[in-house]
Amino acid sequence: MLPRWLENILSDISSQDAPMAGETPRRWQLFQVESSIACNLKCIMCPWRELAHHHADTGLLPPDVWAAISPYLKDVQSIDFTGGGEPLLQPRLIQWVGEASHAGCETGLLTNGTRLTGDMSRQLIDAGLGWLCISMDGATSDIYEKIRPGAHFHNVCENVSRITAMRVRKRPKVMINFVMMRDNVHQLEAMVELAARLGVDQINFKQCDVIRGDRGKGFGLFNDTHTRDIRKMDKWLRRARRLAKTKRIQTTAFAWVPEELPVCAQDPRTIMFIRHDGRVAPCINLALGGATTFLGNEVMMPDLHYGRLPEDDLLDLWETTPCRFYRERFEQRMLTYETAFMASDLEPSPTKIREALQNAQNAMPPAPEGCRLCHYLYDI
Repeated sequence: MLPRWLENILSDISSQDAPMAGETPRRWQLFQVESSIACNLKCIMCPWRELAHHHADTGLLPPDVWAAISPYLKDVQSIDFTGGGEPLLQPRLIQWVGEASHAGCETGLLTNGTRLTGDMSRQLIDAGLGWLCISMDGATSDIYEKIRPGAHFHNVCENVSRITAMRVRKRPKVMINFVMMRDNVHQLEAMVELAARLGVDQINFKQCDVIRGDRGKGFGLFNDTHTRDIRKMDKWLRRARRLAKTKRIQTTAFAWVPEELPVCAQDPRTIMFIRHDGRVAPCINLALGGATTFLGNEVMMPDLHYGRLPEDDLLDLWETTPCRFYRERFEQRMLTYETAFMASDLEPSPTKIREALQNAQNAMPPAPEGCRLCHYLYDI
């Protein structure tokens, strides 16, 4: 299970990822490579803000870490060059996108769009970038610039419009990530209208789900029950998604109320996260642990690393005890979930289906410690 928006991309972008007859499937589905932790903005909800600005001059993935990754490009389906910072600050990004694309990987990145100049857009297109996602959390300059201090709404709109016009046969696929918060949730339909004017293919309506210390705290709109506010916001979201459909814009969205999944979208059975400093982890949340808030409770997200590049070999890290534990535990959870669900009474009624899902959830072995404290596992 990839993130919903990335799963949609990989399913419809190009057939080059599908193995030809007799071709061996690739070992990994995704490497998320943090090309930069440095960032040029100070977004109000960013959980990595202090870390990004502390490493403003040093938080770039070094060449020797990429050199340790590159021999395995032929074994991975997709490379996402995004982490906790701004990928377009990485001076070697174009070269690396080209190398990964040449190796047959689908490539993409999430950017704040402020550095997406005409020249940068042309280079990304020529390098073979498969998808590009721009973070835009407001459909008007006042809302957008309040959320993303340092960015200029009209400049980013111009940058997005330019690359959608420059690309050939709608490649790269261009998306907007819209993080829903109190300040902007009323603009869901307005964002659809804006995306249509900019030529965007997809909008990902996200929850503000990652928190470190006070960063990101209090911005999430989800709850543990279906409150009146949530029902109202869900109505707005459904209306926006219907509007998007009429404009032939794809959408994705996460849940408002937690529902435990057998494995989260950052599936460690087929995905690895590689930090800017070379440390390898199951996902960005476990790579950058610390004090966090989980469904209103103050908890501590642990750090978990398999090892570090280039000192360690990537394939050796894949076989370490912690990595094998995460892979095997989530495989057990998935198999148990599927078995229990299929053994339930599958009479086609909402009540019976809910009972079957609850039985499947109850049958699963517990998720690893850090995952139990992560909103991703609960689809919010």
